[in-house]
Amino acid sequence: KLGKDEMLSIIRHGATHVFASKESEITDEDIDAILERGEKKTMEMKEKLANLGESSLRNFTMDTENSVYNFEGEDYREKKKVITNWIEPPKRERKANYAVDAYFREALRVSEPKAPKAPRPPKQPNVQDFQFFPPRLFELLEKEILYYRKTIGYK
Repeated sequence: KLGKDEMLSIIRHGATHVFASKESEITDEDIDAILERGEKKTMEMKEKLANLGESSLRNFTMDTENSVYNFEGEDYREKKKVITNWIEPPKRERKANYAVDAYFREALRVSEPKAPKAPRPPKQPNVQDFQFFPPRLFELLEKEILYYRKTIGYK
């Protein structure tokens, strides 16, 4: 079924052709013949579509002598083979980072005996001057550090 707009466009399309050709001798009979031919073609197409149905679509095959890979005279199967035979680039290697300064610093190191660092005493509370702790506390903390050094044998 045709819609209102489609029908109107069909009529206008044919009407412009008729009105444009006033010199030609198109009569009402010719127009009727054209309309009949159009109706016949429409009916034939409808019958073809009705006869196709789902079963014929299931058995659909492409009976062509040409290959799917042949298009406009070129065989694209060969082109695919050429693409697959590409040369792989070599694996990337990291550039060696030569730290010349560090090497010579290590190689020419003059080993001088360093004084051993004092071992760390047990952690002490953080005591600030503005907190006004009694002066005796500072003395006790200092004694604790000295005693620790004495017990481990630090000189």
